Amino acid sequence: MALAAALYGAGHLIVTQQTREKQLEALRAEAAIEQAEHEAFTQSLVGEEQRTIQIARGETLAMMLSRAGAPWQDINAAVASVSPIFNPRRVRPGQSITVYFEPKGGEATLTGFSFRSDPGASVTVSRLWDGTFSARQILTPVTYEVARVAGAVDGSLYESALKLGATDREVAQLSDIFAYDVDFQRDIRPGDGFELVFERYVDDDNQTVRTGDLLYVALVVRNQPKAYYRFKAPGDVEAAWYDPLGRTARKFLMKTPINGARLSSGFGMRRHPILGYSKMHRGTDFAAPPGTPIMAAGDGVVERAGFFGGYGRYVRLKHSGDYATAYGHMSAFARGMRPGARVRQGQVIGYVGSSGASTGPHLHYEVLLRGAQINPMSMRVPTGRNLDGKALAAFEIERDRIDALRKAQSKALFVSATSPYKTASEAAPSRGLQ
Repeated sequence: MALAAALYGAGHLIVTQQTREKQLEALRAEAAIEQAEHEAFTQSLVGEEQRTIQIARGETLAMMLSRAGAPWQDINAAVASVSPIFNPRRVRPGQSITVYFEPKGGEATLTGFSFRSDPGASVTVSRLWDGTFSARQILTPVTYEVARVAGAVDGSLYESALKLGATDREVAQLSDIFAYDVDFQRDIRPGDGFELVFERYVDDDNQTVRTGDLLYVALVVRNQPKAYYRFKAPGDVEAAWYDPLGRTARKFLMKTPINGARLSSGFGMRRHPILGYSKMHRGTDFAAPPGTPIMAAGDGVVERAGFFGGYGRYVRLKHSGDYATAYGHMSAFARGMRPGARVRQGQVIGYVGSSGASTGPHLHYEVLLRGAQINPMSMRVPTGRNLDGKALAAFEIERDRIDALRKAQSKALFVSATSPYKTASEAAPSRGLQ
C-alpha cells in the first residue's frame, strides 16, 4: 500500500510538472511576442542621440526631461501621455530614464523616452507623426525558478532575509508558520540561522517580478533547528506545513497572537505600573501601535466580548478541552465578535488599544486552564493533525523532492553542526539547514 501511494504521489508530481512546463512554454511564447512588439515600437525612437539620465533627489519626471534639454511644450504633452498607465509621481531618486532626441537644424526635438516602471515591466513614450505622444507599458519576458535564501541573522531576521533576496511575502509567511514555536521578539538573536525555498519569476535583469509558493522554511534558534515543508495531503483543500517526520507545524494554541509586537511584560510578579506595588501579572503584554490586528490563538467560541473592568475592551474565547484565552485593552472589536460566535485560529478578533487600566497601547494576553491563568510562553499544548499511512508516504516523496531542489541551488551558508539530535531516530529533524 505504501508503495502504491508512493507511485501515485510520484505520478501526481510528474503530471503537475508537465502542466507547469506547458504553462511556462505559453508564457515564454507570449513574452517573445511582446518583446518583438517592444523592439518594433522602440526602433523609431533610436535617433542620432539618446541620453540616459538618473532622477535626482526631489526631482520630478518633468524636471528631469527639462534638465535633459527638452522644451516644456513637449514635456507637458509627453508626461500627460504616461499618466493613464503610470503615475509620474512614482519615479524615485536614482531611477534611470533614457531620453531620445532627433536633431533638426540647430535644435534637438524630443522623440520619446523609456524607463523600467516595475520589475518585469517598462514604459515607452514616443512621438507620433502628428506631433502628439503615445505611451505604452511592455511586460518583459520572465523566467521561472526555485530560489533558496539561507544565511545568518544580522540585525533583524526581516532585514537579513530581504537583503539575501526574499520578499515581504516570504518573511510574513515564515512568521506565521513559526508563530507556534518562536517568540520573534525574544528568541531570535544575531547569528541564528534561517532558510527559505520558494518559487519566483525574474526578469532579464534578474529582478524578482513576483513570487509563487513558499516550499520550505527553517530556523536555527539558540542551536535548536526546526524545519517545515509545504504539503497538501490527499483530500485536503489547502496545503499545510509539516516537519521532516510529517508532524504538523500547527499547534492547538499560538504563543503570540499578534505580529510585529514587542514583549513588554511577562507572566509573574512585577511592580504594577498604575497601582505602584508588586502584584502577580497573570498574562503576557505585547506593546504594539494602536490598531494592530489581534488574532484568535486557536479555534473556539466567543464567551465574552465587551468592556470588562480594568481589562477595558475584552474578548474571552473558549477552546476545546479545558482551555480558554483572553485578550484585553483593545481599541475596537472585529466585526461579529459576540458571545456564541465561532472563530478560527488566526482570525482577527480585535485591535490593539489602551482601554481600561492601561498606561499605553498594548495587548494583554492570557491563557486559562480550567479557569486558572498559566504562562503562555511555557505551556505545552497538543498539536494538530500528524500524517500517517498513504498521506505520510506521499509527503515523504514531496519532502525528498524539495530537499533535492535545495541541494541543487547551493551549499548552505552555515551547517547545523550543533544539532541537539543525538540518535539515528532523532536525526531526521536536522534535515533543516543541511
